[in-house]
Amino acid sequence: MPSFSYMDTFREGQWRAFRQFVLDERRDAGSRESVILAEQRRIGKVRVLYDVDPNTGGVTQNRVGVVIDGSPTCAVAKLMQVYVALGGNPLDISMFLYANDPECPGDGFAYPKGFSYSLQDQTRDADSNIEKYKPSRVGGLRETQSEIVAVNMNLLRRWTRQEMYQKRILIEERIIKLSDLYEQLDRERELLTQATRGEGMKAIYNTDRYQDSHTVPVLVYLLDSTFRVPDEDGRVPEDAPVNEDALGTFPMLMSDGPGDDNNAL
Repeated sequence: MPSFSYMDTFREGQWRAFRQFVLDERRDAGSRESVILAEQRRIGKVRVLYDVDPNTGGVTQNRVGVVIDGSPTCAVAKLMQVYVALGGNPLDISMFLYANDPECPGDGFAYPKGFSYSLQDQTRDADSNIEKYKPSRVGGLRETQSEIVAVNMNLLRRWTRQEMYQKRILIEERIIKLSDLYEQLDRERELLTQATRGEGMKAIYNTDRYQDSHTVPVLVYLLDSTFRVPDEDGRVPEDAPVNEDALGTFPMLMSDGPGDDNNAL
């Protein structure tokens, strides 16, 4: 079993080893954030501009342009320049929806709006919140003679397949993968901010967005005080009395056997 693979059943010695690891990592949050920000500057961020409904003030699904947040030499900017030079349209690549972004339609989420179900068939998405992908545009979920169109499309495509990949598909895939990486780095930075309350970081810790109960100090104290009885000052010394009452509720949290207090296995 690898180190730190345990989740709900472990000894106090295992907890102490993981506890030290987490607290040590907490000190490096600022340097980790610096690496994340540098990588995001290298990548750049693609943002699609959506039109606004003049009546409601809400974002529509009508795309009016594309901008890149970053320097002209960032990776996605270079790829986009090549793509356009080869005749590509940036609006062909992706809708670039970002979760919880009010500037994107549906707050950045694409999701089914309903389901169809029958005893003879399986559950299927009935429609989508994104207009262009709604099954209802072709009459709903029904059989069509699509193979007739597909045969002719194959005749049109197959002699340019290599060019399609070189001038469109492969470049589009690289841009999308880099955009996904940018989002993953955003998520990593959010997790760092939540865990450390943004201490030593440029990111701002906001209690409207993050929960104190999910921070490292609170969680460490929770486990410490489950294994040992806190003193009057709220501290939990390693040699404090065993918290028999708490451990009785959680039998999967075990004491150490002989030689078990010096390893995480």
